[in-house]
Amino acid sequence: MNEIRKTVDNHLPKWLHSKILTAVDFIWAVRNDDKKTMQRVAAVADNLDGEQMTWVMMLLTLPKLQTLIMKSDDAMEFMKKRNKERTIH
Repeated sequence: MNEIRKTVDNHLPKWLHSKILTAVDFIWAVRNDDKKTMQRVAAVADNLDGEQMTWVMMLLTLPKLQTLIMKSDDAMEFMKKRNKERTIH
């Protein structure tokens, strides 16, 4: 009898598949060394299609995007509202 193996990739959005996350980790590990980072980006690009590569690059930019969003006027206003509306029970 053949064992049926289910992978987590079948249940996640395509940008969270293990192939994408592995590529992100591979590049992220050398993020402080520009030369190595560029080499790894090129190596990953050789092994992924265009859509997969865009997911990798987007995930790599999330920390910068979060910083930009949290400094925005809308985020500051939201945080002020949220803090005023909180109550302790």
